[in-house]
Amino acid sequence: MLELIIAKQPIEKGKYIVREVRMTMDRDDEEHHGLKEIMDPGIRNTGNLVGFRRFLELAMQCVEESAAERPPMSEVVKEIEMILKNDGMNTNSTTSASSSATDFGASRVGPLRHPYNDVTAKNKDVNSVDSHDAFDHSGGSTLSGKAEST
Repeated sequence: MLELIIAKQPIEKGKYIVREVRMTMDRDDEEHHGLKEIMDPGIRNTGNLVGFRRFLELAMQCVEESAAERPPMSEVVKEIEMILKNDGMNTNSTTSASSSATDFGASRVGPLRHPYNDVTAKNKDVNSVDSHDAFDHSGGSTLSGKAEST
């Protein structure tokens, strides 16, 4: 989820985005929470960040060190749906792609783009649920780089 907000891989140029976000966050900044300078411009420039605080809080819960402190994916999905519902966004769309493109204003800031230039997703049917590839990934997020020490 932080990758969506920041539009960077988890480890980029030896920097771990979780650490970068934690160090930069400012809860007193009600609109961008201190992340304005590192946010994806496509999100930052929408001008309407409804539900952003709760989405960020949820993202931070998902990166807790201890697995026991991280919410299960079913709860994450429910919470995202609740954020959308509470902020008046349509969660009854037939595809998540069409919902996110219209609800989050992506069409106002330009064409959608994948931050990793993932071409594998182009030919996938977003409505198909195949248990052996339900959480397929681009492979762009490998942990071969050395992370910054804390």
